[in-house]
Amino acid sequence: MNHKGNIISASFVNLFAVVFFLFFTLDFYILILPFYVLAVGGDETAVGLLMGLFTFCSVVMRPFQGRDLNRRGRKRLLVTGISLYAAAGLGLLLLPSLPLLFIFRAVQGFGWGAFLLAFNTLTLDLAPPGRSGEAVGLMGIAPPFSLATAPILGEYFRATTNSNYLLLFFIVAAAALVALYFSTRIREPIRDEQQVYQKEALLSRKVFFPSLIMFFMSFNLGSILTFLPLLGEHRDIQAVGSFFTVFALTTVVSRPLAGRLSDRLGRPGIYLPALIIASSAMVMIAVASNAEQLLLSAFILGVGFGAAHSSVLAMAADRLPVIERGVGMATFTAAFDLGIFAGAVTLGLLLGWFNFAVLFIFCALVMLAPVVIYIVRYKLKAAA
Repeated sequence: MNHKGNIISASFVNLFAVVFFLFFTLDFYILILPFYVLAVGGDETAVGLLMGLFTFCSVVMRPFQGRDLNRRGRKRLLVTGISLYAAAGLGLLLLPSLPLLFIFRAVQGFGWGAFLLAFNTLTLDLAPPGRSGEAVGLMGIAPPFSLATAPILGEYFRATTNSNYLLLFFIVAAAALVALYFSTRIREPIRDEQQVYQKEALLSRKVFFPSLIMFFMSFNLGSILTFLPLLGEHRDIQAVGSFFTVFALTTVVSRPLAGRLSDRLGRPGIYLPALIIASSAMVMIAVASNAEQLLLSAFILGVGFGAAHSSVLAMAADRLPVIERGVGMATFTAAFDLGIFAGAVTLGLLLGWFNFAVLFIFCALVMLAPVVIYIVRYKLKAAA
């Protein structure tokens, strides 16, 4: 633990680099893997199954990894997860057939889940006392910064190289190896030896409410990632790629500011208005008819989503003693991934009966669900 009160340390910077480069690989794949699936004989269903397999493998082992995180160590899990992810990425250089591609992506899913759990927990470990919100806000800059750059670069290289998948997969593999290098340079804070060997449950009840909020938030994120391109095509709005860039860059600014403010003003004072802001952005997406309206909604969504994410993650950290951070973060990050999966599947099922406007208004209501739950809980406590 950094007792001097400084968030920025050598290990924090190295972890930031790890997060950026591994998220870069994930975001670079967005505009590469679907086309590769089609090139090796798959169809749109295979694309969806491939993405679902990755998410499933990412989540399925996380409770067990979280329970053993104290005994095995955060850095060890981080390095192991990135190693699995990178090794499977190197396997893609073989330009595999569709069945083998599914195997490689499954391995990457296991590695991604370990990485996600380890880096979130390490971020909290490296934060000075009382500044966890600011720490997670700063670390939270890395993923959206990657989202703002990697898909654009992936699209550019695929177009300029005439879909040279060997080169494209090499770029991704190289980025994963860079992340692996930086992960070895992190110094994990020393914990109490009695805590290291204490047995934990698979899931944490202490972070149930923060995890529930994150589930509803990522439900909307999964809906956007999956169906916004279809909405843009349906309404002839040529700004979907720019939407993700604006959204990502806005969260780069909103996350650290909101994290710091939540340390001072309290978590509900930040995430409650942020969720209302994000919900209004979903309504704007539902009714958007041109590029300007869609990009404005991206900006507003970035403000709301980024602010809510930092404060909710910090709220989860507030409820976890050091010994319980592993299982707590396993619960929290699993909720995030399950929300993405649920949003994509639910809207996919509803799309046959309702239009895009109805679906995204439904998403706006889902975003407000934690606000309603908070108000009900507050009134019940006041009445008790």
